Amino acid sequence: SDFKTIIVEQPELHIHPALQADLADIFIKSALLRGNRFILETHSENLMLRLLKRIRQSFQNDPEYPADWPKLSPEMISVVYAKAGKNGTDLIPIQLTQDGDFENRWPDGFFTERARELFS
Repeated sequence: SDFKTIIVEQPELHIHPALQADLADIFIKSALLRGNRFILETHSENLMLRLLKRIRQSFQNDPEYPADWPKLSPEMISVVYAKAGKNGTDLIPIQLTQDGDFENRWPDGFFTERARELFS
């Protein structure tokens, strides 16, 4: 197999927020069409929101979902929150739903700043 595992630390760094979402599409396309696997360390809400949107579109057969892409399912994406613990780093899995949402809340209020800014 020609697939590769590609590790990228903060791919959103120095990229305009609107383009951060488009960057997610590049990763999705490379994974779905070329079989590549990505390990991304990111703080980008825009990148995460695009991943969630594409899952939702895939399951809702939304015409905005790229027609040449296979379906993108929550099982294809592993989201892990890393935080400092007493004995090293604690890794907390965050499950995704077919509706393109997080099944459980982010620890420590991560990715809640947007809602706080919009609704407070």
